[in-house]
This record gives sequence, C-alpha cells and structure tokens, in this order.
Amino acid sequence: MERFLASSGRLFNDIEKGVLSKNFTSLPDFIFQMTKLPVRHVPKILRSVWGEMSRYFNSYEVRVIFSLVSFFLGATPFDTPAVYTLLSYTEMVHDGYHNVEGGMYRIVEGLVREAEKAGIQIHYNVTVAGFEADGKRNRAFIDTTGKRWEGDIFVVNADAAMFRGRVFHRPAFSDSKLDRMQWTLAPFTMYLGVKGKMENIHHHNYFLGDRDYESYSKGIFRNRVSLDKPYYYVNANAIFNPQSAPDGCENIFILVPVPDLRFKPDWSDRDRIADGVIRDLSERTGHNVEANLMTRVVLDPVDWQNMFGLYRGSGLGLGHKMTQVGGFRPSNKDEVFSNVWYTGASTVPGTGLPMVIISSKLTVQRIDNEVDSI
Repeated sequence: MERFLASSGRLFNDIEKGVLSKNFTSLPDFIFQMTKLPVRHVPKILRSVWGEMSRYFNSYEVRVIFSLVSFFLGATPFDTPAVYTLLSYTEMVHDGYHNVEGGMYRIVEGLVREAEKAGIQIHYNVTVAGFEADGKRNRAFIDTTGKRWEGDIFVVNADAAMFRGRVFHRPAFSDSKLDRMQWTLAPFTMYLGVKGKMENIHHHNYFLGDRDYESYSKGIFRNRVSLDKPYYYVNANAIFNPQSAPDGCENIFILVPVPDLRFKPDWSDRDRIADGVIRDLSERTGHNVEANLMTRVVLDPVDWQNMFGLYRGSGLGLGHKMTQVGGFRPSNKDEVFSNVWYTGASTVPGTGLPMVIISSKLTVQRIDNEVDSI
C-alpha cells in the first residue's frame, strides 16, 4: 500500500502542476505541456488501472475496491489508463474525503448566502433554448418563454459538449457525434429513510455482486448484464451527521452505476430494480430495510437527464479516455464567440467535485486574462 500510494503521489504531483492546474489555448499547447511530464510516468499511460493494481496487490477484493473509480470516469478498470490511480492518492493522502457537517447541501446553501451578500441575483426555473449573436459575440441567451438574457460575459455550466450542440447547434457536437463519444455511467439513485439503526454498515460502503468482475464491468456500460443484482454504493450519512435523520433512524443514499439512455432508454423496471437492491441490502446488513422504510425516493437516468440536462442521463459528463482529456476535451473557451466560457465536468480538467472546482478556477483565470480582448 505504501509503495502504491508513493507512486501515485509522484504521478499526482507532476500532473497536478503540469496539466490539471493549467489552461490550454490549443491542442498543440496541451501536447507540448504533456511532453514536459517525466518519462517515468509513460508506463502508466500504456498500462490499465487493473494492471497497475495487480502490480501492488494480491488481494482480489483490494484490486476491485481501488479500481471502482474507473466506472465514474466512463470506462472499466481494464481499459482505463493507470494514470487515474492518482485518484487513490488524492482520496487517501493528499485531500481525503471531507465530511461536511450537516451534509453536502450545506455547501450549496453557503454559496447562495455568499452570492446574496455580494448582491448577485439568482433566477430559478429558467431553461435556455436559443441565443442571439452579432458576429463573434453572443448578445443574449433566449429561454423557453422567449425572454432575452443579455450580458457582456457568459459563463455556461451546463454540459459543455451538449450545450454547444443543442443550443449553439454546432455540427461537431450534434447528438449523433455526441453519441459516439465516451460518457460516464448514468446514476440510478435511491434516498431512503429507515427506522432503526443498522449495525453492519459504515459511512461509505461498496456492495459487489457475485458475478465475474471483469465481465460485469465490461457489460454494464452497454446494458449487457442483468440489473437484478447490481454492484452499488451506499452512504449512511447519519453516522457522522446525526442531524440528517431522526433519533434512532438512518439516512441512506444508494448509487447504482447503470447504462445511460443510449443503451437503456426504458426505465419502466425502476421499481423492480430498487426492490432488488433493498432486499440485497437487507440480507447483507441483517436489517430489514423494506419493513422499516419511512421514506423512499428513486431517481433513474431519465429523471437525472430531465432535472439537470445531463446528456443521455450520464451522471458525470464526458468520459476520460485519452482522446477526451486535456486539449482533446471541449475547451472552456468557446470556439466561435469571444465572450462565452464554460465550466463543469465536460470541459477541462474533468469530472468529479474536485475537478469541477478546479474547472471554475481555470475559467475565471481565462476571463481575467482575456476579457480585455473581447
């Protein structure tokens, strides 16, 4: 473990300084920056995450647990480059997982309070459907009611690939082109209020199925395996945030990585899948979850697509194969309009909460550096 974390730590430090924390003005600029990385990391580009894990761990279970992050990057551990093992270092050494007192939504509430203090006005329930441009400048976005939203600078945090296609109608980002890209798995989520304390559960839990890991991981993306007994993640939030549930109860979040709507458009079986996961959780923990349910909310990929404009219900935007990272990823600066920028998971540097925070910083840096040229 120490050797693995030391190796992934060296990789993280070099990539964080040379790639993750930098803007790229062009594809050649990105390739040039990549050439500056130490050559000792080249094998990690050629080796898979599973292959890298196998170099350090004999335990099959440890290999599986540490390689599950590949699912959220849009691929399997068997075809995800080993460079992404740096995430294990960030989780266990560099930053770790930070528990937010009161739950993750406190971050959103805090940001809203700071925005209000700064006099920023937030308009809710607005859907952008069109735009009005003048040459190389975007003059306004137009919502579904026909209202114009004018501005000097526009920052888009809708999906950077989908927005270009469906709002700006760019041929390179048409649905047919987007469908051929690699996307992260869609989320099937459950929010359960459970009566009684569950003894055999931790704050973070992975529950793995009894099927072969390689065949399951390769089949789940394209809906080639049954979801009767899927792999799933459980967060028991009340363990460290007791205020998130009534006394003597549990607040349970369940995430099942599932195929996006390209491969499974019909979710009429959502309740059957949810029932199966609840039964499995009951058997594994020894707590009859179904009999003690107080609340139950299930969201399938269609819900996630409709609520947040996620392309085909993909939970974390574009995947991270080598032709979709860095300079190959949709830029945070629009390729046509000089006053439009992007932030979020489908632009640089990538998916996940830490990455999109870095993304917002990179976007602000570009605006600061380039706004005089608008």
